[in-house]
Amino acid sequence: MSKISRVRLRCIDCAQPGLRWSEGELTCGSCGSTFPLRDGKLILDEPPEEIAEDPMDRLKHPLKRFRGLYRFLVYLFSPLYFDRTRRRFIDENVRGRGGIFVNLGSGNTDLGPEIINVDRAPYDAVDVVCDIRRLPFPDGSVDGVLTISVLEHVPEVEEVLGEIRRVLRPGGLVYTDVPFVVGFHASPGDYRRWTYEGVRRLHRGFETVRIVNNGGPTSALLWIFQEWVAVALSFGNRRLHTLVYLGAMCLTFPFKFLDFFLNRNPLSRNISSCFIFIGRKPEDPA
Repeated sequence: MSKISRVRLRCIDCAQPGLRWSEGELTCGSCGSTFPLRDGKLILDEPPEEIAEDPMDRLKHPLKRFRGLYRFLVYLFSPLYFDRTRRRFIDENVRGRGGIFVNLGSGNTDLGPEIINVDRAPYDAVDVVCDIRRLPFPDGSVDGVLTISVLEHVPEVEEVLGEIRRVLRPGGLVYTDVPFVVGFHASPGDYRRWTYEGVRRLHRGFETVRIVNNGGPTSALLWIFQEWVAVALSFGNRRLHTLVYLGAMCLTFPFKFLDFFLNRNPLSRNISSCFIFIGRKPEDPA
């Protein structure tokens, strides 16, 4: 509750401000809706009963409860090469700034005490459980919004971006991490990919600060190769597919570090695995 107690909130049912705390819940003075506080999390929408649908997601879901271990396994063994772009963004724009920053679709990731974590699933690190198409923040009240590997899993992506634009103050920052050349990964759904130019168009209405590779051409190659091996050797069996995929991942992950060098080549964007968009809401909405 410490993160959300310092911010103004609005009712997700009637879009009016004036939510007030009383006996472990928030009550809307306009429409009377009530929202409980459970285990330190504000529950605005009841979480879905089933979070993970395919075997890989069912394997990852319990591991996400162990944040340090899960982060280590992802950073080391996944096909994606991660540079320091996200850490630099947080160090330069979030830490010590005293603003309101929100991580949408956070999962069990905690990027720091200044960032409010929002997700449909009530992971330990989540502060607000809600549908990210209906955020409880008033218009122009948020200094920065992050979405990390989230938008490909959202059927109504324009609705989410509309909410981001609404809650950001003029001049507020948006940080988006989206895929380009990667395989299918359901959490629980997976709907789309973006090229470099597609990322720019996706964020029309925001001023572009920069677009950078996250992962790179080797990461893209590894992801597709690992998936190819798993498909070829699993003979249509989903459980065997997961085992073969994990084996291929463990054998080939060291090659991803080639992207430390290849990402400096501007042509790497042609087959980069993912892109990071850093932008700003215009000061003048016109």
